[in-house]
Amino acid sequence: MVVGDVEEGAELVVIGAGPGGYTAAIRAAQKGMDVVVIDKEEVGGICLNHGCIPAKALIHASKYRADLKHWDEIGIHTKELDVDFESIQEWKEEVVDKLDTGIEQLFEAHNIEYKQGYARFIDEETVRVEEEHDAENVKFEKAIIATGSRPIEIPGFEFDKERVISSRDLLQLEEVPDEIVVIGGGYIGMEAVTKFCKFGSTVKVLEAQDRVLSGFDEEIVDHIRETSACYGDEIYTGVTAKEAVPEGEKVTVKAETDGENIEVEGDYVLVAVGRTPEPALDGLNIEKAGVETTENGFVDVDEQLRSSNENIFAIGDCAGQPMLAHKAYREGKVAAEAAAGKNTAFDSQYIPKVAYTDPEIAAVGMTPMEAEKQFESTKVGKFKFSASGRALTANKPDGFVRVVARESGKLEGVQIVGPHASDIIAEATLALEMQGYLDDVANTIHAHPTFPEVFSEACEDAMDKSIHKA
Repeated sequence: MVVGDVEEGAELVVIGAGPGGYTAAIRAAQKGMDVVVIDKEEVGGICLNHGCIPAKALIHASKYRADLKHWDEIGIHTKELDVDFESIQEWKEEVVDKLDTGIEQLFEAHNIEYKQGYARFIDEETVRVEEEHDAENVKFEKAIIATGSRPIEIPGFEFDKERVISSRDLLQLEEVPDEIVVIGGGYIGMEAVTKFCKFGSTVKVLEAQDRVLSGFDEEIVDHIRETSACYGDEIYTGVTAKEAVPEGEKVTVKAETDGENIEVEGDYVLVAVGRTPEPALDGLNIEKAGVETTENGFVDVDEQLRSSNENIFAIGDCAGQPMLAHKAYREGKVAAEAAAGKNTAFDSQYIPKVAYTDPEIAAVGMTPMEAEKQFESTKVGKFKFSASGRALTANKPDGFVRVVARESGKLEGVQIVGPHASDIIAEATLALEMQGYLDDVANTIHAHPTFPEVFSEACEDAMDKSIHKA
C-alpha cells in the first residue's frame, strides 16, 4: 500500500544505475546539473552486480586453478589442490561490494540523489517512483533512460522451471556442478564454459548456428576450439533446443539436429541465447513520454542518443546493439553532455569486442574478408605469441595477433587470440580511432618484454619487415 505521495524536481533524471546510467549521472553533475538517479536495485546495474564483474572474477579464479597443472613444467611442484568454491564466491562478492561502495561515494561527492524504486513515466516531464510503501513524482527538464536488458527466455526453458537458470543465477551457484548444459554459444555461453570447465565441470554447449561465437572471425574461433580442452567434443552446433525435462537432481535437454532427436543431460541448464531491452522498457511507460522504439524493440535515438522526445535520451542496451558495457559508458558521457547543452556525438565506428575464453579473444574493425570486399588490395600481418619473449616467460605461448590494412598501410582491423587480448585491444582501438597506419604502430617503441610487442610485430609483418617472425 502506498502511504505517501509527494513531488519534487530535478534538472536531469537518470533511470537505471548501471554502467551507462551512473556514468551519465556523474558526467552531468560535472557539468553542473542537478541529478536524480532511479533504479529498482542496487547501484552498478547488472554488469557490476550480476554480470561482467562477478563473471570475470570467477574466470580469474578458475584460471588460477587450471594454471597449476602447468607449474610442473617450470619446476614448481604442487600437491593435491583444494578449491573452496564457497570462499571464492565470498571473495567475488567482496569485489562487487567494493565497486558498489565506490559508486555510492562518487554519487555523494557529486551531490547526486539516488532513489531505489520502480520508475515509470507519467507524462513527458514527470517520472513516478514507487517503493514498497511510498511513491513520489519527480519533475524533470531532461531524462536519460538506461534500463539495460534482460536475458531472453525461450519456450520450454522458462527460468522458473526447475534447474533452468539464467546467467545471473549461474553466478550464484553454491557449488561447482558436475555437468552444465549451455544453450547458446555467444559471449555469455562460452564464458560460462571457460570458468566452470576450469573448476572441473563438464560443460556442454548447444548452439543453433553453424558455429559458436559467430560475432568473431572464424579463424579466431577455430583456434580456441583446436587448442583448448574446454571447447572440444561437447560443443554441438546446428542444434535446436526443444525442452528441458527435470529428473530429480538432473535435467535433460531434448533437442534436434539434422532431423534427428538428441538428449543432453546436466545438473543445470543455462539459457544464454541473448538479451532483450523490452521487459524493462514495457514497464517504463515510455509511450506516455513520447518516446518511440524501433522494430527491434530498442529506443530510437540519434547520434546524441536523443530519442523522439528531444528532452529524453537513451543509452546502453536499451538503445541498441552492441550490448556492451564499454559502449554504455561512452554513450552515458555523450548523452549527459548533450543534455547539458554541449555539442557532442557518439561515434560507433570502432567498438572493441572481447570474450574471456581461454585463451582470450578480442577484435576491432574489419576482418581480412570484410576489408577485401571494400578495398581493391589489402595487407594482412600475423605474429604468434609463441615467438614472444614475454609470452614464453609467462608460459602463455598460445595464439596470435592479426592486423588488416589497406594497401596504403592504413589500419582497418585487428584480431587477437591469446594472453592479455583484452588489454592489447585497447592500443589497437586507439590506433584505429586515430586513423593510424602500420608504420605508426611499428615505429612506436614498445617496452620489452611485453605482450603488446606482438601487435607491433604483426604490423611489421604486414609490411614484410618483421624481425622475429621465422
